[in-house]
Amino acid sequence: MQGKKDTLADKVLLSNAIFNGLENEASPGFIALRGECIAAVGRPEEAQAWIGAETVVCDLGDAFIMPGVHDNHVFFTGYMSMHRGVDLTHAASIEEAVESMLQAANNLPPGKDVTAYGWSEEGWGKLPEQSLLDELFPDRAVIAINLNKSYCWMNRLAQEKYQFLPDQCSAEARALLLQAMMQDHSLVKQEFMEFCRILAARGVTSIKDIGFDRHSELLPILEELKETGELPLRFHFSLEPVVESLDIATGMKYKALYNGDLIRFQGYKLMLDGVVADHTGDMLEPYADMPGVTALRTVDYKKIEASVLEADSQGIKCCLTAEGDAAIRQAVSMIEKCREQQSNNLIRHSISDLEYPHPDDLIRMGENEIFAEVYAQILLLNPTYEDAYMPVVVGKGHENRFYNYKSMLEANVPITIGTDLPLFITSVPDSLYAASHRLFPDGSPAGGWYPDQGMPPSEVLKAWTINGAKHCYMEEVTGTLEAGKYADIAVFDRDLLNASAGDIRDAQVILTIMGGKVTYNHSWNEG
Repeated sequence: MQGKKDTLADKVLLSNAIFNGLENEASPGFIALRGECIAAVGRPEEAQAWIGAETVVCDLGDAFIMPGVHDNHVFFTGYMSMHRGVDLTHAASIEEAVESMLQAANNLPPGKDVTAYGWSEEGWGKLPEQSLLDELFPDRAVIAINLNKSYCWMNRLAQEKYQFLPDQCSAEARALLLQAMMQDHSLVKQEFMEFCRILAARGVTSIKDIGFDRHSELLPILEELKETGELPLRFHFSLEPVVESLDIATGMKYKALYNGDLIRFQGYKLMLDGVVADHTGDMLEPYADMPGVTALRTVDYKKIEASVLEADSQGIKCCLTAEGDAAIRQAVSMIEKCREQQSNNLIRHSISDLEYPHPDDLIRMGENEIFAEVYAQILLLNPTYEDAYMPVVVGKGHENRFYNYKSMLEANVPITIGTDLPLFITSVPDSLYAASHRLFPDGSPAGGWYPDQGMPPSEVLKAWTINGAKHCYMEEVTGTLEAGKYADIAVFDRDLLNASAGDIRDAQVILTIMGGKVTYNHSWNEG
């Protein structure tokens, strides 16, 4: 048993399945909590020594206890913008949607933007026309983003004001709009707390958020929540230059200001190529369905490399987003130059997305201790294997190079997991279904899609926990269930390591604890 018995525990959790993040299996035991930390972890029979008259004892039976989940790649502002304004999810027609937006406009001050979300072209049978919004809303900008974030129904005023077109709906394209939406301090605080509640219900105790430019609108809210003791998760953040150029001075300032265990600056995110699925990912060989084309978009690698080297020289880490194998190769080479520049591997740079890496570059990633930020739920973007784009863009003979997690593990690449939220909402069960069982939403293909490239379930859980903590320089205080570490804990209703593919996606979080405080409680008994 670990820990000292000079005082009794505030709370003791008992379970037949505790996954501490150090081993590959779960075992029966207890966890004693005192204040914001874990006081002891041990065998079931040792728990009584930590229990006093005032100790809350939670006998969780066969529930699965694991370290709190760290989502290593989220966009709060992207999520916020997808839930701001008029909900058009259930609007049956364009006319009904317009009526809802007109009603909303009547309750807004003159000139105030009308925002909406959730409509579907499939449900309406056609794309709505800009001219309708121009006619009905001549004096205010109107922006309604669709359900799959691929199209914004906008009037002319909105396009002029925010400088993007309806089919340019990425978060980066909408940067000016997001900046404007972040100005309402009270509303943003409310939306952020709801965002945290949703994540707590998924077992999340820590995130790395991507903020555009200086992220200056959100940081005061976080500081306020921290001061009042209301911040419900550990907030790490990276800056992505979008409207402005990469600003090393701001990075140095944030590095000094935000280095605690609740709010911590984690460097820069820099985009390299685009998306393999739409042929903007940069490939070493031409696309199978576009002969002679290796990318539809050029990348200024020299400019990006200069920024990476400058950040590295100041001890600031970078996350390089790269999907195609050519872009990934360039990203690895940039970080190799950083290693030569610093003569050590202390700065924990990473590459995110990593859709289609070349095996040689995974070996180089392992040699250079480059962290991978993968989206383990990614197969769920395709409804079935038959609908998957991977064999179409690279050919059937090369599709096995997509999402080749086992090759990453064999190359000693430290893997972390993110969701690119709002691309996905954090789900450990879904990640096990997609990354371990290697199945698409409909259960295809039989036996899994290249199951030999999947991650073992224990490695998936470590990627969600201790590996994310390491990437954020937090492994000494969180990421595993050990005495002396923060009590950051997630409890699921079933054994995640041994659940079948048919059952795993039904797994639910029943309890989340961050720093000793319960942030989500579904159903558990105290005795």
